[in-house]
Amino acid sequence: MKYLLAYLLIGISFCVSAIAQTGGEELLNKLQNRFDSVDNLSANFSQSTNGKTYLSGKIFFKKKNKIRIDTKRLLIISNGETTWNYNKKENKVIISNYDESDPGVFSINEIIYKYPEECEVKSEFINNEDVLVLIPNTYTFNFDSVKIWLNDESLIDKVIVDDPTMGKTEVIFSNYKINNNLPDTDFSFTPPEGSKIIDLR
Repeated sequence: MKYLLAYLLIGISFCVSAIAQTGGEELLNKLQNRFDSVDNLSANFSQSTNGKTYLSGKIFFKKKNKIRIDTKRLLIISNGETTWNYNKKENKVIISNYDESDPGVFSINEIIYKYPEECEVKSEFINNEDVLVLIPNTYTFNFDSVKIWLNDESLIDKVIVDDPTMGKTEVIFSNYKINNNLPDTDFSFTPPEGSKIIDLR
């Protein structure tokens, strides 16, 4: 359950690159151009499934491939070389080498630019907004569709995933802060004294 957000965003990443080939060129260009201007960002997020919120926290990103996800029970940090997955309640940290293909970490560069075309992409007009509708065209993913809303700054505002097993999962992003000179120290981790350490490197 704790990895669902990572799984969700990695799933989205495979689909976003298909937009340029299937009619969403304008939206993709807005997203890429905005991302080109971003060195680092932070945002709040809230995740719910079938209307019930069960995960919320903050996400921080810095080029390239530095990521920090902080929730009440879980802290995931990567500096682009090493990933720390810290369970606050159990005081346990798993350390591994960074791997772009690992759904437990995020590669926003891959999300925006590099993933192969894996989805049919359509556009819907929902509540006076243009929304991307992504439908997988392979068996790589378990979901039936993904809908992505962009805000006025061409950043991802909301995502809804329709999964036949889990139902509808919604992730809302808010309170973006862009290019606030996040220090590299925010993307490294020293395990607390007394914590259980599992080093997989």
